[in-house]
Parts: sequence; structure tokens; C-alpha cells
Amino acid sequence: MMLYATLIGSYTVRLRLRLDSPVDKDAMRKAIDKTSARYPYLCVTLRKNDSEIYYEQNDNPVALINSLERITLNSPETNDHIWAVCYEDCDFCLDFYHGISDGTGINYLLATLLYYYFSELYGSIDSRGIRTLEDPIRKEEIADPLDEMPVIDLKSLPAQPSVSAMNMMKSCCLNPAEGKGLHLKIKIPEQSFIPFTKAHDASPGVMVSVFMARAVEKICKGHTEALIGRYIVNARPMLGKPDTYHNCLSSVTLHYDERVRKMPLETQCTVYRGKVFVQSDEDRVRRSMGISGSVGKMINGLPTLEDKIRTSMKLSEDLYNSSTYFVSYVGKWKFPQIGEHIKEFWTVTPAGSFPVAEIAAVNGTIFVSMLQPFSEHILYDAFIEELKTNGVVFYECGSEPITIANININNQ
Repeated sequence: MMLYATLIGSYTVRLRLRLDSPVDKDAMRKAIDKTSARYPYLCVTLRKNDSEIYYEQNDNPVALINSLERITLNSPETNDHIWAVCYEDCDFCLDFYHGISDGTGINYLLATLLYYYFSELYGSIDSRGIRTLEDPIRKEEIADPLDEMPVIDLKSLPAQPSVSAMNMMKSCCLNPAEGKGLHLKIKIPEQSFIPFTKAHDASPGVMVSVFMARAVEKICKGHTEALIGRYIVNARPMLGKPDTYHNCLSSVTLHYDERVRKMPLETQCTVYRGKVFVQSDEDRVRRSMGISGSVGKMINGLPTLEDKIRTSMKLSEDLYNSSTYFVSYVGKWKFPQIGEHIKEFWTVTPAGSFPVAEIAAVNGTIFVSMLQPFSEHILYDAFIEELKTNGVVFYECGSEPITIANININNQ
């Protein structure tokens, strides 16, 4: 679905890291080349014809660009690749096309890239858990779990009632931000946040979801539409496919209704944690992903490119119209031998028509990227107030325009 919706929206992600020393161009070039050799299935060009969009192998070097400005993937600027590396001083960015992989999947590539980079700088580094050229590409790595799911007769599924969620832009009469939106940044020490979340029966992702709901409620008092959060869940464990690079995401629906609104914070966290647990049940996720796989096969079977784009956009709009905000957290960085060299880790995604909170954690710090389509800092300020009121230590890191890459799919 995301593949064809890309022709309307820019589904790219920027992982922006600050390293512990300025980026060495020659070492990074060598690291990119070794990483490209390890991930040939990600070294592709995105092409289209009259009936479909498809990938084509690309043997050109992956681009290394000495700038943090917005780039265009799948274009001459990036040698027609769907990922690229940008840098400036200590800042390092990995831009990639979200249609081919998600945060969990691309972190495998990122770990390999940084492993080879830091090995060039500092010599031998522990490679445990990291995919290197010495590790053969296994079928479990490249297989798409959705291809293995049985096809479901979509017409036999009961019709689901449409739910319209509150849209902050409309309900609060907010002004659109310039460009692709605004990125506001917050750092939270783990030694402050983790004990706090545990004491309130939450995880970092659940706590941010609750704080987002409480912040929206403060801003949009008296709203009549449903306040609905979406918490993104990695479906790989439920599908028994932990190693796949393919997009493998499910979502949990979190209603902040009148009943939840009246609860104290700890009880709200318990309710949200319970919803995450129930909606992340293996059988439930497998059924949901089975439906997603069947939808994808249905779209691929449509006769024309226009049909595929139209259907993909309709399904995307249905999801977005039933969401007030999104929260996504891929989990704590799993490679400490590399993490010790990472000082900051920000995840930048499209803001769409609603705010998104992207969470990353590395080197003892949690990084919250608040990405929004509106120019006002009203939601950010309300979120900060939640942190202050509850005694959470945090550091404000400023704001900047969202600089995710554009992507070109006009080639034939």
C-alpha cells in the first residue's frame, strides 16, 4: 500500500545521529561500500510503468553527500538509490525509503554501516549481533512474512464502522507549518525516565502515548470527536520472523475517552499498557497482518497503476482519518559497542495531517522527536508541562524544519 501511496506522499525517513567526532569522509565511503555489498537487496532503484511500481537492482555506489539539506532519493543526486548518507561535521544522517523497510529493519543496515565505519577509525570492534560480510544472507532475512500468510477473502470480512478521530489542525484552528512540518526535540535521561515509567505501570512508549493524549486533551478542551492514539508495534516476534528486513508493523488503537480521562496517571498507564498487551496478542496480530497481506495482494492484482494508487490512497486516508496522533518506538539500541559513539539519535518521519512522536534510545538517553504539521508549539508545550508536573528530568533541544528526503518515481 505504501509503495503506491508514495506517488502522492513522500514516505521517507531520516535517522539523524550526532557522533562523538567529525565524520571522516574516506572511512565513511569505505563503510558504505562494504555495507552495500552486505545488503544487495536494499541497493535498488524504484521504477514504474503503466501497470506497476517495482524495484530494479542498482550497482551504482550509494551516495555520500556532504550536506544536511533535504535530498531526493531515487534520483541522479543519489545515484538512483533509495537510501543515502548525508553528513556535516559530527552529524550523520541515513535517509531511506520507508516503503522497503521500517525502523527495525533499517537498524540492521545502520548497525552494519557504523560497525564498518568505526572499525576503520578505531580498529577491531566486537561484531556480535551485527550483520557483516562474513555472515551469509539467509532466507529468513529476505523473505517477506506477508507473502507467506494465507489469502483472506476480503469480501467475507464484516464491515467495520468508520471512526472519525479528532484532527488537531481543524479542532484547534492551527496554522500549517512551512515545508514538510516542524521537528521539536527533547532528550530524557534513562535514569530519570525508566524508574518513573515502571513506577506508573508503563513502558517508555506507553508513557509517551499517555502524555500525548493528556497534552492534546488540555489543548482541545470540549472537543466532540474521538481522541485516538496509534502506537506502532513491531510484528516480527508475533509472526515468528525476527530477522526480516521487510516492513512488518502493526498498530495498537488507544482511545482517550471520558472514562480514561477521569483516571489518575498510573491508572491511565495501566489501561494503555493493557490495550497494548491485548492488541499485540500473537493471534490478533497474525490475523491483522494476514488482512494486510491480502490487501497488498489485492492491490497488486489491480489492472492499472492508477487503480493501485487510488486504492492505496483511500486505505491510507481511512487510517489517518481515524488517528489523532501516532507514537513509534523501535526499542533501545541493541549494539552497545557502537552506541558508545552515538551522542544523539533523532528519528524524523513525515508529519502528515497529525503529530507523530518518534522515540529512540541509545547510550543512556531517550530521544523524543515530536513531528507536527502545524507551526504552533502548543502541543509541545503541553507535553513539556506533563514532564515538568511529574518531575521527569528532560532537556529541550530546539526545533527545526522536517528535512526528510523527497523521492523521485518519475523514471520509466
